[in-house]
Amino acid sequence: MNRALVVSSTEFKTSALFGPESGLFADAVVCRRADEARRMMSSDSFSLIVVNAPLEDELGTDLACDAAERTSAGILLFVKAQLYEVTAAKAEGAGVIVVSKPCQISYARQCVRIAAATAARMRNMKRTVANLQNKVAEIKTVDRAKLVLMQYLGFSEEAAHKYIEKEAMNSRKSRFEVASEILRTYEN
Repeated sequence: MNRALVVSSTEFKTSALFGPESGLFADAVVCRRADEARRMMSSDSFSLIVVNAPLEDELGTDLACDAAERTSAGILLFVKAQLYEVTAAKAEGAGVIVVSKPCQISYARQCVRIAAATAARMRNMKRTVANLQNKVAEIKTVDRAKLVLMQYLGFSEEAAHKYIEKEAMNSRKSRFEVASEILRTYEN
């Protein structure tokens, strides 16, 4: 279930934004200091991180940018209206959604939903990248196995390819598994 981390040195509308009526988050963990938030980010997983600047130990912009770099959570940074332009110029490049305060609770809820959607999209993209990296690793393994067959058994590239395909089909294994077995046999 989705969890939120709220970092605020003052009272923040946590229950209005993350309570059961919001329907987005199972619970919200609240802390007051950036150092405490960094510890929590490293030991726990959050779908959303909300920073209500300023904090007790720093402004909050650095924490929000750190969170954007170290996690795949959606990041919201609430700042005073007079600091909005300067903060947005710095933080938006890191992937932080900056919100000017004071703002109405309905607008804050919309921002929470946008950040949650952004985090979901980021998780999907990370899964896609991981799948592509696995496929590239499999292709490299098969290509290395072809080279081994060419080197040790004198196969042509086409013959090595056909051999791996046929072995995979006959043994009901993937080409990657057959290629891995070939590499274990000839590279050890």
